[in-house]
Amino acid sequence: MNVALLGQWRDRPSFRFRALQYLPYLETVGHAATIIEFSPHLWGRLRQYSQLAKFDSVFIQQRLLHPFELAWLKRNTRHLVFDVDDAIMRKSDGSPDSRRMSRFRAMCRSANLVICGNQFLADETRVHTSKLEIIPTTIELNRYPSLSSKYESLVNIPNPLLTIGWTGSRATCRYLNEVFPVIAEFPGQVQVKLIADDLSNCDLKLLQDVPYEFIRWSPETEIAAATTFDMGIMPLPDQEFTRGKCGCKALQYMALGIPAICSPVGMNVDLIEPGKTGFLARTAGEWREAFQQLIASPKLRAQVGIAGYRVVSEQFAASTWAPAWLNAVFPTTQSSTPS
Repeated sequence: MNVALLGQWRDRPSFRFRALQYLPYLETVGHAATIIEFSPHLWGRLRQYSQLAKFDSVFIQQRLLHPFELAWLKRNTRHLVFDVDDAIMRKSDGSPDSRRMSRFRAMCRSANLVICGNQFLADETRVHTSKLEIIPTTIELNRYPSLSSKYESLVNIPNPLLTIGWTGSRATCRYLNEVFPVIAEFPGQVQVKLIADDLSNCDLKLLQDVPYEFIRWSPETEIAAATTFDMGIMPLPDQEFTRGKCGCKALQYMALGIPAICSPVGMNVDLIEPGKTGFLARTAGEWREAFQQLIASPKLRAQVGIAGYRVVSEQFAASTWAPAWLNAVFPTTQSSTPS
């Protein structure tokens, strides 16, 4: 059977984590996939939709279509799967958006199945359709380095300057401004490493005397660059848009055995058991306390990092969720993953 995977662009993290990383599992059970990046032009997209009739299933990752586009796509689609891993029905500040909500409602009602990345998104979707399934964002652990010997060196070789790391985008780097003043309280103890496409929305002056390094994000270097983190952060405001976040940053840190400090928003509260598999910090005082504990104790960093890795390997590995994803995309088949 054949599926068309439609996304904004191939390297977009949500498209890779929510669809493309399942390609090996799909091919192993004898299915085929065609990756289609949305044309930037309306007529180009309409031509793309006209070619979808030959596919058994069409998977759309996080795109709200104009009603005319949706009608054209639907008439050429046998089985439509709509994947959502952000609160795209709202503005990025969490406020309502009638146009987005109208298109989201239409997408949900037109789809044969909506795949939601967390419970919050499922609750938003259930208002419009009962045809939904929760499949969390997952990690393909084969792409990540082994934890062997990493923590032995951490415990036995003191590091005079620990690295607080963050990975994200221009759209989310503004959230760093709430935690930068706290990090600035640890000069001579930490440095900051930021992996992103652009940092223009954050105020690096807030770090004061704490040194920082900017690494331009690319899919080829994102994992290697993050392996040097001693702890990873994911600050978020608590509002209707961010509650739709599916914890991708936290999962990446945890897959590398890096202790994660995250705001208790969205999927983060399901991923992290505070003090054991990571840290949750809402206030400046809670961020400060988490940093103090991890800076002071290499052993704690190792314990929390290893525990976080186990959460990913046991509950959020791509191999664990591949059968559910395949059955959602090809509902008439029984899919299994390689051993």
